[in-house]
Amino acid sequence: MVLSIVLALSLDARADLVVKQRVEGAGMSGEQTVRVKDNKARCDVAGAISVIVDRTTGETTTLSHAQRGYVTLDAARSKALNEKLQKARGSSEAPKLVATGKKEKIGDQSCDVFSADVGTVKLTYWLAKSYPNFAAINAQLDVLENAPDANLGGGLAPRTKDLPGLPMKIQMETGGQKVIVTTLSVTEEKVDPGIFTAPKDYKELPSTPPPPQP
Repeated sequence: MVLSIVLALSLDARADLVVKQRVEGAGMSGEQTVRVKDNKARCDVAGAISVIVDRTTGETTTLSHAQRGYVTLDAARSKALNEKLQKARGSSEAPKLVATGKKEKIGDQSCDVFSADVGTVKLTYWLAKSYPNFAAINAQLDVLENAPDANLGGGLAPRTKDLPGLPMKIQMETGGQKVIVTTLSVTEEKVDPGIFTAPKDYKELPSTPPPPQP
């Protein structure tokens, strides 16, 4: 399948952003869509769950569409969870991104290949350094770093806003299993602000207790 990359040249950091991606591996095969508006982001994963992040409040809300319910993690609990993950990793510093010296074409984009080790997880990035306005796009996608259950944020992986190119593909490998996220398209288009709240007919689900403090 040929990857399609479409981006308005006038995109700025405040424009609404829609990124479509393909996820493969570890029983997670399907497509996901990330939508960003101002300080909010929503990631819809294969029609099963949606993760909503509000950078202003620090809250993360996960929607379970099968259960027609949601769980909200407030800023304090998000911070506690990130600290627990950092403690397990043994460091609060983001792992170093290492250039492999390799180049590979993803779709029509020439990419430099980088790697990073996050404990037992090996990350590989295919970054398009010449992608128009990649720094502004990465800064918007960085909103998702506030969601510890949405990705490897909070110092557990290189910050999206710091990447030296647009991530066209990311591979996560651990325990002999691989998960690959490939960018299919990046577009500037109007995003409905209503998608950043739980539907009115969804019920709040029980959440797990916050991790104990040391």
